[in-house]
Amino acid sequence: MKTRILITIGDINGIGPEIILKTLKDTRITKKYDLTVISPFSVLSYYSKKLKIRLNADNFNVIPVGNCYPDVSPGEINAESGFISGLAVKTAIELCMEREYDAVVTAPISKKALNLGGFKFDGHTEMLTTLSGARDTCMIMLSNKLNMGFATTHPPIRKVAGLITGSLLRNKLKVCYDSMKNDLGIRKPKIALLGLNPHAGDSGLIGDEESQVISPALKGLNVKLGQKVFSGPYSPDAFFASGLHIKFDMTFAMYHDQGFIPFKMLAGYKGTNFTSGLDFVRTSPDHGTAFDIAGKNKASEVSLTEAIKWADKLFRNRNKN
Repeated sequence: MKTRILITIGDINGIGPEIILKTLKDTRITKKYDLTVISPFSVLSYYSKKLKIRLNADNFNVIPVGNCYPDVSPGEINAESGFISGLAVKTAIELCMEREYDAVVTAPISKKALNLGGFKFDGHTEMLTTLSGARDTCMIMLSNKLNMGFATTHPPIRKVAGLITGSLLRNKLKVCYDSMKNDLGIRKPKIALLGLNPHAGDSGLIGDEESQVISPALKGLNVKLGQKVFSGPYSPDAFFASGLHIKFDMTFAMYHDQGFIPFKMLAGYKGTNFTSGLDFVRTSPDHGTAFDIAGKNKASEVSLTEAIKWADKLFRNRNKN
């Protein structure tokens, strides 16, 4: 049976519609998965004509949302595009929670437009967590080169240290551990934690979060699980420079750029964003709206295609495990 996958349109003024149309043009994808796009019909029609992408409507379905004829203005940020992107995600959550679909793949949104449109969230992860009623979730980046979990998602750097608590780490790491086992099928996962401070605190000379918060959290979880799952905290620069990351099934970063910089350097265009901890599978490409090239037929669909493949793999693993 084909996995039933929803694809949200993303910001209609970004590259989301373009990469969706290019993906749907690939019959290898449309024949393998049951794909449904959540979008106003007119948005797909607009970009299909503009980019000269012809599609076979029998290969996918469409669930219309919002205004039937929104103003499409490639490269612009406005409330209407933000509202449509948010409404598409909200609709996808509801349909997956009702078990009408197996997974959702979200095209890129603009956080500014999303908020202008009335959805007050910092991004997809926060929106999915809140609207689905999930107890706790964790953002995980997946690829064949590196899997990266995150303690925090999009807070300003000045707030990060205050957010790194023992409770937060225990919750996030437990979600990651469960996902490694159930969603990726790794029976005995090994997860490395990066330090928060330069040189992982340098024995407390540069900061004590490593000794006072991170180390106790990972050691406590190892005791609770009865095995050494979590290791660290490691100095991030030395960790990647020495290639130590290849010895672990996942690396766990304390904040956004600490994890995303090495991840994108290693994964290239084949990275996938996965929200673990939800009652349904959600993935997305590892890039943004790219307003600067929107509507110019320059966007690559590779990351979206990978996100669809991962959604299928994660759903099937979860059912099996």
